[in-house]
Amino acid sequence: MNTVLNSRQFYSNTIHKIQNLLLLLFIAATFTAASAQTADDWFETGFDKYTRHDYAGAIKDYTECLKLAPNYSEAFYNRGLANFYAGYYQAAVSDFHQVTKLKPGEYEAYYWKGFALSEAGNSEDAIIAYSSAIYYYPDYKDAYFERGFAKYVMGRYSEAADDFTKVINLDPNNRDAYYNRGLSYYEMGNRSAAIDDFNKVVQINNPDADAWFQIGYIHMDNKNYNDAIEAYTKIMSIAPDGDAYYGRGLAYYNLNMYSNACADLKKAIELGNTPAKEQWSKFCK
Repeated sequence: MNTVLNSRQFYSNTIHKIQNLLLLLFIAATFTAASAQTADDWFETGFDKYTRHDYAGAIKDYTECLKLAPNYSEAFYNRGLANFYAGYYQAAVSDFHQVTKLKPGEYEAYYWKGFALSEAGNSEDAIIAYSSAIYYYPDYKDAYFERGFAKYVMGRYSEAADDFTKVINLDPNNRDAYYNRGLSYYEMGNRSAAIDDFNKVVQINNPDADAWFQIGYIHMDNKNYNDAIEAYTKIMSIAPDGDAYYGRGLAYYNLNMYSNACADLKKAIELGNTPAKEQWSKFCK
């Protein structure tokens, strides 16, 4: 038996059918729009996500971009950066390698490949990548700096010092290059050159506690205890430091200034310096 609908029921059913049809049309339109998204569209959304530090989202979008445009070097480069900052160093190396295959003279891609290799613990291959960056851009300051650091990590101190010198020639006020060259000289046994570099650091940036500590440490090595005391005191004017109090305490002890030595060792203990406990127990109890 047929059921006759009243006007209210007929109207309600018709509206419901129209709403369902509109929903289907919306889904179809959305699917079509997504399907029609171009490589450039994916690149732009990937870039937007990268700038918002959504590295996983950026990687996904750049991957979609590369499916549509496999030779899109900029997408490989940007995905490499996203992989790098996400901590996926091997994936980043692979991406930057693809950039250099597509554009052999792209020196920044070699640089970032080296940076990713360094972070992955592969200093030897990182040096090769940095050298390629320098080959294509001979005044690439950052590449010299990072190559110097990689050589330092490998114990190639003389070569590291040469790279840091190149950075200094390009940027005479680069405190980090002076500091790292100072460390390299110290490891080479050239304490005089090392302390000159650390002194240059504090000339550029006086409140540099790390450089003052290195100066104090070298003076202690050289038994220049008064100079060591001066350096460690500089650190304390910047911020309380248990290591500095410990070092100054030892310097005072070697000058037979036992009261000062014990006061410093006690302060070092209060600031959490463990070796000071043993020295205080030995000399001050």
